[in-house]
Amino acid sequence: MSTIDPITSDEDLPSHRAASSDATSSTTYAPLSSLIIPITTSTNNNNYDPSTKSGLFIEIFPEELATAGGGGIRPDQLSQVLRDESAPIQTWCEASLLYIRMKKEREGCDLLNGAVDKEGGEDIMLGSNTADKLRLLASAGISALALANRLASSGEKREEELRSVADARFTKADNINQVYPPTWIGKGMLNLALGRVDQARFFFEQLTMRECGEILPALLGMAAVKFAEKDYAGAQQLYGRAMQKFPSCGASVRVGYGLACYKLGQIDRAKAAFQRAVDIDAENVEALLALAILEMSSLDSTVQDGREYRSKAEKVMKMISMANMIDSSNGMVLNHLANHYFWKWSPVLGVNVSVERGSCVVKGNGVGNALEAGDRIRIGDFETSVVGEGEEDGVDESVRIKDAWKGASSSGLKLWKKDYDRVLSLAKSAYSSTSISEIQAESLFMMARVHHARNDMEQANKFYDKACKHSPELSPARFGLAQTLIWDEAYEEAAAHLRLLLMTSPNATDALAALGLLEVKAGKDRREAFVYLKKAIDLDPFNADLVLIEALALQQHESDYLMSLDRYRKAVRLLEAQGKVVPAVVLTNMGVLCHETKNYDEALEMYGKALKALDDNPDIAESADDEGGEDVLIRHNDNSLFWTYKRTGVRVEKMEDDVTKLAVMSSAHDLDTLGIKVGADISIGGDVETTITEIFKGEGGKVELFVKTSLSIQSEQEISVKKSNGRLRNPLSISVAFNLARLHEAAGRINSAVELHKAIVKRHPSYVNSYLRLACIARDCGSLKDCSEWLKSAVAVAPGNPEVLTLVGNLHLSLCDWAPAQKVFDQLLTQKVPKVEAYSMLSLGNIYFNNLNAPKKYTKHLNYAADFYRRILTKDKANAYAANGLGTVLAEKGELFKAKEVFNRVREVSGDTILDALLNLGHIYLAQKRHPEALQMYQSYMNRTRSSGAPITSKSQDEDESEVLLYISFAYFDWARQTELFNDVKAAPADERYQKCIEYIEMAIKKSKKENVTLRYNWCMVKLQAANCVLQKVNRNIRRTAQEVKHSLDGLEESLAIVQTMLQWKSEGKKVTVSTGMLTDFVNQCKHNIDSAKSHLNEELKKEKEAQVLRDFQRIEAEANEKQRLLTAALEKEREAQEMEERERKARQKMEQVNSLVDGWKQAAVAAEKEKDKASAKKGKGSGNVPPGGVDDEAGIFDTDVAPTNTSALFDESDDEDEADDASVSKDEESKKETPRQNETEKDLFGDSSSDEDDEKPKKRKKTETDVEEEDDDERATKKKKVDDA
Repeated sequence: MSTIDPITSDEDLPSHRAASSDATSSTTYAPLSSLIIPITTSTNNNNYDPSTKSGLFIEIFPEELATAGGGGIRPDQLSQVLRDESAPIQTWCEASLLYIRMKKEREGCDLLNGAVDKEGGEDIMLGSNTADKLRLLASAGISALALANRLASSGEKREEELRSVADARFTKADNINQVYPPTWIGKGMLNLALGRVDQARFFFEQLTMRECGEILPALLGMAAVKFAEKDYAGAQQLYGRAMQKFPSCGASVRVGYGLACYKLGQIDRAKAAFQRAVDIDAENVEALLALAILEMSSLDSTVQDGREYRSKAEKVMKMISMANMIDSSNGMVLNHLANHYFWKWSPVLGVNVSVERGSCVVKGNGVGNALEAGDRIRIGDFETSVVGEGEEDGVDESVRIKDAWKGASSSGLKLWKKDYDRVLSLAKSAYSSTSISEIQAESLFMMARVHHARNDMEQANKFYDKACKHSPELSPARFGLAQTLIWDEAYEEAAAHLRLLLMTSPNATDALAALGLLEVKAGKDRREAFVYLKKAIDLDPFNADLVLIEALALQQHESDYLMSLDRYRKAVRLLEAQGKVVPAVVLTNMGVLCHETKNYDEALEMYGKALKALDDNPDIAESADDEGGEDVLIRHNDNSLFWTYKRTGVRVEKMEDDVTKLAVMSSAHDLDTLGIKVGADISIGGDVETTITEIFKGEGGKVELFVKTSLSIQSEQEISVKKSNGRLRNPLSISVAFNLARLHEAAGRINSAVELHKAIVKRHPSYVNSYLRLACIARDCGSLKDCSEWLKSAVAVAPGNPEVLTLVGNLHLSLCDWAPAQKVFDQLLTQKVPKVEAYSMLSLGNIYFNNLNAPKKYTKHLNYAADFYRRILTKDKANAYAANGLGTVLAEKGELFKAKEVFNRVREVSGDTILDALLNLGHIYLAQKRHPEALQMYQSYMNRTRSSGAPITSKSQDEDESEVLLYISFAYFDWARQTELFNDVKAAPADERYQKCIEYIEMAIKKSKKENVTLRYNWCMVKLQAANCVLQKVNRNIRRTAQEVKHSLDGLEESLAIVQTMLQWKSEGKKVTVSTGMLTDFVNQCKHNIDSAKSHLNEELKKEKEAQVLRDFQRIEAEANEKQRLLTAALEKEREAQEMEERERKARQKMEQVNSLVDGWKQAAVAAEKEKDKASAKKGKGSGNVPPGGVDDEAGIFDTDVAPTNTSALFDESDDEDEADDASVSKDEESKKETPRQNETEKDLFGDSSSDEDDEKPKKRKKTETDVEEEDDDERATKKKKVDDA
């Protein structure tokens, strides 16, 4: 930021506010073009007139002034002249101002201090007025501050001394007059330099601006205060006001204004301000550098054309170079120059080099003197680093490079390199030229970058760390520090620095991605890790590199393989959409993920695309065929990615007499050259593939080919021969080929895998991984001899390779060769490779633990094993394998509770990936007699090993499973024995558990490849124990069957035969692991149990026979009872049917009576209608004699002339239904009997009918509305009867 210009005159202060009692205090002075010193010592009456320059005087022009040691007037000479001529204070101040305007602050400050100091200052100030004294003191203090600022940027350690001098000058001025504005300005500057912003504001705003108004120094001081407070808008406003009120204020004000604009994001205005400052003062270093930086930031090679880009870049470098010429000690300028040379390629003059394809050696005259280890060089577009001198004859003729030359062999090539030595020199100069910590931090950062580029990580880490300490907010330095810490595997410390970086630069996508990767690797909080990665991708969603980093992070955990594969696909889509080539390494990783997720077809497709991507690269594309007609290394169809059919031009035709014979129709003198020979794979016409089994050459050049398969070609066809496509010659294709071979192994294509591995080691003999895989395949196939041979080859190729030695040690472990295995792992331990060291200690611990049975070495070996496990955990507390081993030691010591806690913790940390923990937990539970939990652990272990397909505890999967089955069987055996201890009914489940034990032992015997005597003996022991359990059921009141006893007896007899055979083997001298005493005891006990079992069997058979007779009797009785029950049920059913039939008959009779009654009612109604008609006729005849309103015959009113019907017998149960009442009844009698008969009919219909309910007692009912209506009908019938009687 721009500083306040030193004040050495009152020209910018209003005269009416100057604190002085003298008349001369209001005098203003014009800018000086020269210094005039009146001569007073050589003349007595010299009256110098400044307006006319009359009189004697000395005039000194600026170009005559020089620094100490130069030609011209030195400051000490000028000071002596001023003293000799008794120059006034004004002249002293003008002389100092002349120096300062020439940017010689040191000389100007020394001159003023010389006037103030006691050496001659008292004489100079003695005859001066107060205003001149104050001016001198204020100017001396302000010049000291300006020099302090200057020295702070140049690296000299005098800032505190000069600030103390300035404070003393201002204090002395205050003692003379406390209201002198230049003193306030100086004090404001001093407080601002010391970081006391509030006090600086007080002097600038509360004192100077309030008393003197908006004068230039006060405006600039307040602008500096606003800038320090990060109020950039306020600073911009004050700088603008200063330029408006004082247009000739100078370039530094424009620089301050430009800086404020830059902080506000107003780049164009900032550029204009800096350009104006350069126009005003072409030597203003701050303006030149700021303008160069802004122009540099606007450079974009992707938008601008090449000519415009180079033109602007040259302009920028010219400005930086000009700034360096003006001030070669400016730290910022030197840092930017160092940055420029860090990226610039400089030609190595006078050196032309030659390189060969695939070589790591660069040859050329003088190349050894021009380059050294760590230099970054470029040959054409190929960039690499120098790793050391070449091995060719001649010291300066060749150098070795890090990467192999990928292009064609060439010579006479130009060589370019990065001039890192100049970068270091400029950065060191920048560091030593300033004391500002931020600028020093940038210098340290540049030095760290150079060491980083040279792969000197220790020095790079050292300088990155210093840069961060100088400037904690320098994000690039902190990111570089994190990178070097990652290289040093200090992951936690690197993550801590990245978090600090994100506090200052929260949108740094590289830092977010790196922190996400570190969090994933640490495995502490994967969710937070992917939050960082997601944020980075959200900030730059079209950056395929960030998506690839996320995919790589997901790839670290097996459960995230599918998600990782999805991210890779997304990155590939982004790259293809942007028109970029998908790197082969990305496609290879996708193939590996498909392989791990058992998507073998897609994995094969990805590997094919990866090989195609390598072929499409012109720098590494190989020729189509092997040079020199080499034999084809790969023939299998599964490896078709590495061979092709090459046309030979030879045409053949099928012979009529033999379908496997071909006649060569063209010239055949060069068949061998074309690769047509016995054993060659050929294609005929592009459709038929076969193999040549014999070549017959007859007279006259006649050639016949015999092939392996029958042919059906109809015409003459051309032969193509299977040839290598050269992909294996490309070193970058080897990793893809190896992964493809591993894919063949996983898919069960062992022959194809072996062929590809052998081709790899033949083409690249130093590729150790294929040797190791061939050894593993031979081991898995049971060919330990071949395994050993391949391992010997691997050791010969890479004698100290940790992976080779590890596999050799594991081979010895699988064979239980403890001493050779221990020797190998001891050798690995001496190499002190971090990961291999831990594995070696783990293996040694396992060796000691597996040798606890050594005579008198139990405690010693157990302690050794525990010590190795603890050493691993001391270095890596998260090593679950070591923790599992320590748990086994605790279990062996009997500390089962602690051991169980350890195994549970191992399961929790590893996510059940360490299957041994399940097995060990099963053992713990079994020791604690918690048999269900133990069986669950064993079953979980078996299920996981079956799904993974990898042997864990034995040489093969089957033997491993056989061993675990034996554990399960023993758990059931122990559980059964424990159950038998009840010795009562509660011991019933023991028999079932013995049967489970026998079942699992039989499964173990089937899984075991060899005859296992121990398993057979265990089976016999379980049979014996199970038989005892069955025989003891009688005493325990547990029911048993003769079949169970018979099964036990059979098992005892079979076991006896097996054990007797073992005894025979023992007597014959064969190896039997069971002692003779145990076998003899077993035979004796088994014979005794057989006799007892026979007795029990007879008893059970007798009981079952008696029980059978009883059951037969009970069955016969039950059958008789069942027959009686069925007969009774049948009779009851028949009776119910008869009763039902009778009820139906009676119901039919009643329905017939109802129908008869209805018919009678209808006839009565018809007769009544007829009677009514007759009555109406009679009434018509005698109507004239009847008085009005009278009734002649009351009986005619209700007389219906209906013949009475006998309804009393409608529902009569009498069988005499044919009886009829032939007696004639008078009408009066019929009328009397009508109502009772109707009531009787209703009674018969709805009341006391002859039915099944006759025997029931009549029940009383409450009167209802229906009953009342019936009574009303009865009353009306009674009235009718009375009328009839009348």
